[in-house]
Amino acid sequence: MTPETPMPEKADTQENQPRRDEQPGSGRSSGRSKVPVLVLLITALHVALLVTYSFVYTTWTGYDEAQHVDMVYGLQHGAGWPAPGEKMIATGVAATSDDFDRGRFQDMFQSGGKRRGSPSFAEIAPTPRGDRLSFDELGGATPVDDGRLSNQMIQHPPLVYAIGAGLLDVLPGSEHWAYDQQVLVLRLLNILLLAPVPLLAWAAARRFGLRGPLATAAAALPLAVPGFTRVGATFNNDGILVLATGALTVVLAGVVRGDLRRRTAAWAGLWFGVAMLSKAFAFVLPFTIVAAYLVGWRQARRDQHPTDDRRPSGGRVRLPVLPAVIAVGLGVAIGGWWWVRNYLLYDALQPNGWATDPPRREPLLLPDSFFTWLWYFVRTMISRFWGGLGMFEPPQLSPIAIVAATVTVIGLSVTAVVTAARRRAPVAEAVMEDAPAAATEAAPDAAVEASPKAATTAAPEATTTAEATTAGAGLGLITRAAAPLVLLAPVFLAYLMVGQRSWAEYERYTRGIAVQGRYLYLGLVGLAVVVAAGLGRSLGRRARWAPSIVLLGALVMQGLALLAVCSYYWLPRGVRFVPTRIPDVVSAIARWAPLPVGVTIGAFVLTGLLWVGVLLVSVRTARRGPAATSRADADGETTETSPQPDQVALA
Repeated sequence: MTPETPMPEKADTQENQPRRDEQPGSGRSSGRSKVPVLVLLITALHVALLVTYSFVYTTWTGYDEAQHVDMVYGLQHGAGWPAPGEKMIATGVAATSDDFDRGRFQDMFQSGGKRRGSPSFAEIAPTPRGDRLSFDELGGATPVDDGRLSNQMIQHPPLVYAIGAGLLDVLPGSEHWAYDQQVLVLRLLNILLLAPVPLLAWAAARRFGLRGPLATAAAALPLAVPGFTRVGATFNNDGILVLATGALTVVLAGVVRGDLRRRTAAWAGLWFGVAMLSKAFAFVLPFTIVAAYLVGWRQARRDQHPTDDRRPSGGRVRLPVLPAVIAVGLGVAIGGWWWVRNYLLYDALQPNGWATDPPRREPLLLPDSFFTWLWYFVRTMISRFWGGLGMFEPPQLSPIAIVAATVTVIGLSVTAVVTAARRRAPVAEAVMEDAPAAATEAAPDAAVEASPKAATTAAPEATTTAEATTAGAGLGLITRAAAPLVLLAPVFLAYLMVGQRSWAEYERYTRGIAVQGRYLYLGLVGLAVVVAAGLGRSLGRRARWAPSIVLLGALVMQGLALLAVCSYYWLPRGVRFVPTRIPDVVSAIARWAPLPVGVTIGAFVLTGLLWVGVLLVSVRTARRGPAATSRADADGETTETSPQPDQVALA
């Protein structure tokens, strides 16, 4: 703790002692906190799951994967970035991807045709691995000329496609690799971009004030969303957006707690800029950034102390106009040029990539009314957020699992927000460290900094009634609830964006169009933090079990998802899944995989072993209980739980 902070009369002496790696009086630690072993294992499991899903979902079964890969292939061959309607898919890409989009697999893959007798992948003999050709050998970059729609991905920024093209170019001889091996490289790129997500959730939770077990639970929550794992395992432009927004959330988690420094604002601007070069959903982020600085300003005003040299000499904290301008302005400078270019060239920030109105595949939604659309939109967004496992459906996650997961997440989020809103007194703050360097692999030189008051701690029981009244009157209900709401803002605003577009399309076509739960994954890190805070409030003194609970829930969700996917794609018609069918499923997947059979089997085995290891470590850590706090906390593995974890989380 900093020397300027008065010691509460009843403060726990152990909890308020400076950590051994802190510089007394600085309010900042001299080194980076260690990432707990359990968090590292969760991250390894996350990556293993992504790799496993990349085999379970054979080449071209990702959302618009052929179009995304075609953008990379076009850049490799000098196609540049044509105008909307002018980028036709390359012949070399269409030669194999057409089977999934409009050819022999289309009915089973896109329309649920297995129920009508279409064969599954398990019943189809793929081209032998040694006979698979490269894109160049399959027809090269010559555009198809059969009158089909153009590649609509031209409407998106080029960042991830340029990275993918550069990656393939630096790999010697990659142009001669089989087409599915080149696609696998791009899938691995997306996996690499999403690998830090559990670390980002952990870092955001720590900066937000969650103690060790709850921060670890936040790291585990992304594993409980099979739809996210499916999206992360294929090549698309969602991965880089999730990474950028997740890293931005780590920064803003400190901002809402009073970190108004310009360096922090610069990091926020950097990640906002990367998001702007990823996808149009980044337009929700300026509102989130501004809201974070308003909340942080109110927090800093509450926590100001006349002897704190970080505060203005006048004794009042100025409205953080400059930091907010730096954050938003830098992001616009980095990525805004792309959208200005679109507006100047095509009179739209994001033009129609097809440059025409395409025929619609989606079914009619009747009777034609707002309530018909609303019911379809709400239930479909929820369903596809958790388990958008097919194109479109089936396969699909169990409705019971979807409802249970949705009720749990909404309930815990509401718990976190209500707890913050009802609090009327200063509360205990977690003993926090600077944001760990390992929390974001994309920012090696400390992408974020800890809040200036991060090392401060106070005990709620030491606060007098008068202080409680003053604090409650000063903040107000909305302000107190605003910190967790800021972290939820990307999900909420993206939901509104999707809804606005879907309603507009419904009014035009009377169909449910562009209703994809994956569009909400940009806010997954913030959602994980708030859910973990609510879970801590619900568990109370048993909050050390939070990681085990989340991991067990994730295991159930992933198990049900893999059961649905493998039963539909990787078992013959009329065959039901039983455990004895696992070798048949793995064998079928391995036949289609781009790498030798042993690699596929090894990925499955490693994932299973990691599940066992992560669960065992989480249970062992929880059973150690508060008695092991001092030693574990020194190693970055805090197992101590505050008597009021909700207040610690939302201080």
